[in-house]
Amino acid sequence: MNKFTLQLMGAGSLTLILSGCSVFFTDHSDDYQDQKPAVSTLAVPPGSASSKDTLVIPNETAIADLEPSKPFVTPRAPFVFYPMVAVGITEQDDAIEFLIPASKEKSKRIVADFLTALHGAGTPISTQTDDQITTVPFDFHPQGWWASLWSSITRIHPAQTAFSFRFNEIEGKTLMRVQFRDEQQDVEPSGWISPDQNDDAYSVAIRLWGTIGRQLNQSSAYLSNRDDAVSFPVWVDHKGIYSIRLGNNVSPSELEMTLSAAGIYIVPGVDPLLAPVPPEDVARIGDVVDFNIPVGKGEKQKLFNVYRRNLDDVGWEEREYPYKITHQKAGDFLVIDVSATDYPEVTSFHLTQRFVN
Repeated sequence: MNKFTLQLMGAGSLTLILSGCSVFFTDHSDDYQDQKPAVSTLAVPPGSASSKDTLVIPNETAIADLEPSKPFVTPRAPFVFYPMVAVGITEQDDAIEFLIPASKEKSKRIVADFLTALHGAGTPISTQTDDQITTVPFDFHPQGWWASLWSSITRIHPAQTAFSFRFNEIEGKTLMRVQFRDEQQDVEPSGWISPDQNDDAYSVAIRLWGTIGRQLNQSSAYLSNRDDAVSFPVWVDHKGIYSIRLGNNVSPSELEMTLSAAGIYIVPGVDPLLAPVPPEDVARIGDVVDFNIPVGKGEKQKLFNVYRRNLDDVGWEEREYPYKITHQKAGDFLVIDVSATDYPEVTSFHLTQRFVN
């Protein structure tokens, strides 16, 4: 008898033993279904009160009913916007100037802390004098492995962004000039120019404007003064996005007047939308636009009409933006959703500046 036959006979025997249990033994698992419950009647003396199967609470009539004192209010998340001090900003041909209502030493300290947070690990400042701070080059678009290998082979490295901050104290205030330049390995750096010539540099300058305004506002540092109302309507969050404080209990008519005074238009429709231009001038996907080609000397020639497939070539002032009115303890706030743009901080800054100027 071979090994396979033994295994087959063993498996068959085990199966027979297990299955045979139900043949020789009676299954009593369902016997309870055929049983009838035993019912007994309580014997009580004649004239007794009928029994009730209820919960008896002593002195129930003396217990007052619990009534809510006020409607339940769903808890809100902490407010993420913080008040700002008014910091003047002017765009010159070769720089962006901030008029900071603080001393030069305090302004330099705020800028240094901002650069440390922007740079991360390491030292962000290359040189520092009494009236100037120069940063190391910032790499806002790190290369991947293949791009880095290609740069090592071709010896053509990407340009990085360095900043220059000049401070001049005037009558208790500080005039700060912000400039940037591109620095590239093995290449002579360019001259200092205005940050509005580069999207990344401009975004950093706008974020710095909000950081300075928030740091100078002492009410953002002390919880006891957190609810103090400030005259400057622009508030900022930790991501550099701005909102507008409208006041307390703002009505729809007051909101419309505020938007109209700032040159902002409400777009008709079901969804709450607003735009910096009249609704008929808003650029939308599907619009018929001209397809032009450059012909030299800054001139263009129209070839034919096409349908707009995306908004990549549309500036911030021709778009529409969702908005909402947030009701908080500090008042009512206009929050404009600019997350669909490439540089939300810059777009938010441009929109809120219309409420300041």
